[in-house]
Amino acid sequence: NGNIDGIEKTPEWASERCGVPVRTIKALAREWHRVPTSTAHCNGGSYIRSCYSHEPGRMEVCLLAMQGLGKPGRNFMKFIEWNIYEDDRFNPMPRDVVKVTGWAGYNASMLQNQDRFIPKTLIPEGITAEEPFSWYGHVICMADREDQFQKFQFPCKKEDGTLEPYLHMIWSDAPCWSTCWNGGNQYLKALRSKNLEFYLVQHPWFENDVRFADIILPITSRFENDDCGIDNQGGLWNSMIKCDKCVEPMYEAKSDWEAVQEVAKKLGLLEEYTEGRTVEDSIRLTFEHSNLEQTETYEEFLDKEIAISPHAKGWEMDHPGLYDFYVNPKANPLPTPSGLIEIYSTALAEHFPDDEERRPYPHYIADTDRFHEYRESEKAKKYPFLLVSNHPRWRIHANFDDNEWLREIETCKVVGPDGYAYEPVWVNPVDAERLGLKNGDILKVENDRGWTMGGVYITERIMPGAVLQDHGAELDVIEPGVSDRGGANNLIAPKEITSKNAAGEVTSGYLVNIEKVDVFELAKQYPEAFNRSFDAEQGVDIENWIVQED
Repeated sequence: NGNIDGIEKTPEWASERCGVPVRTIKALAREWHRVPTSTAHCNGGSYIRSCYSHEPGRMEVCLLAMQGLGKPGRNFMKFIEWNIYEDDRFNPMPRDVVKVTGWAGYNASMLQNQDRFIPKTLIPEGITAEEPFSWYGHVICMADREDQFQKFQFPCKKEDGTLEPYLHMIWSDAPCWSTCWNGGNQYLKALRSKNLEFYLVQHPWFENDVRFADIILPITSRFENDDCGIDNQGGLWNSMIKCDKCVEPMYEAKSDWEAVQEVAKKLGLLEEYTEGRTVEDSIRLTFEHSNLEQTETYEEFLDKEIAISPHAKGWEMDHPGLYDFYVNPKANPLPTPSGLIEIYSTALAEHFPDDEERRPYPHYIADTDRFHEYRESEKAKKYPFLLVSNHPRWRIHANFDDNEWLREIETCKVVGPDGYAYEPVWVNPVDAERLGLKNGDILKVENDRGWTMGGVYITERIMPGAVLQDHGAELDVIEPGVSDRGGANNLIAPKEITSKNAAGEVTSGYLVNIEKVDVFELAKQYPEAFNRSFDAEQGVDIENWIVQED
């Protein structure tokens, strides 16, 4: 309301910043006041992956409070992972007898129990930083509320007070940092740093960061392993499924677990690592500590190859959503310190009293010393478009970017005059006309952190002043740490975390410029990158990067 900065936050003020007409903002406010409204999310997408992305989430809490949260027609739900927070009130399906867990057979450590770790958003600092750095929390959505106030440091201190060494080796089984996380170009530069002596990757596919590995261990797919899986978060049933392998492992591939066992053998730690368990033992252990053991035996599970938690008796009488909280909040509290909807966070006020980026209450925040990614900033004069980068419709992060059937879809790839399949960039017709763009033109998408490329797709589904390019496109580096042909826009995302005390990623909602380019002229300028062999139906050939010495 302007009490802090003296600027009243009117519809006119908002319209100048978001580009939505004043009349639309007013109409939305009136409708929100009149019409019972619920909100639903999948995982938030770019909504939760931008500068200060905690603010729209906190504002949503205010809007739900204004609706009268829990009153019929005024609820909140998540489309997937319904049981991720183990609260039946957020699950639109009937209440089940048990919540299924699969952690017992998980052959690795749980991050929220570790003191020696680095958030993925800060891995480049772990390689190149010259001084110790710190952050707060394990950066896991399921962690306890108080976890966000734990302070961690890297390198960690030893018992004698000295610091452990910085990262000199990386062993990765999830090599999609450059196309899934923030500041990808900084990451590629870090991988090429003298500080990093060795980079090992184990992976089923040759995607993205694998191109920078010193050694690649071929890993089996899910179809080559015996395993079991749970669906307590998918949104259908609380269940466990026996997953028998479809084919024997191909060539030299081993499972992730087997690959680590080979190293454990060399270190004399095999028994300690496996605890003497086989794959079959792990499947049994998983089931017997899944909570489903309360409803049937392991032998019954093996016979049916699926175990489903039955619905709890009396589920038909459950009130939907947060209705009970609405009727009697004291008897049916929320998982907050007071049990009520909290607009003001006493914990933030206590732990971070001087944090102007994430105050104890939601507020509008634009340019700061760390971010200049807003359309009213000085930077926007050079980079005037706000880039929206969603989870892609036609792949899972980077997986399936080489699927030839999907590549036939016009919103999956745009084939340029050189025959190369570029990642689409959605452009509003108003901006396309102003810039002289037509469908199929090839763009350079650029900012002060580097550039990538894309193919023009003109549509009314993106507003003027913004462009959309999905994240996760297959990496095809032109100049490492600078430029890319494949459309991997995570490379040019900000390296900064969401706010100074919250180590989240910023991979959407940042400034870029788009410019039509002549791909044949670029090929003359960068002959090595543009002369790589490729198939428009599948992407760049793997052989371009494989070097095998005798």
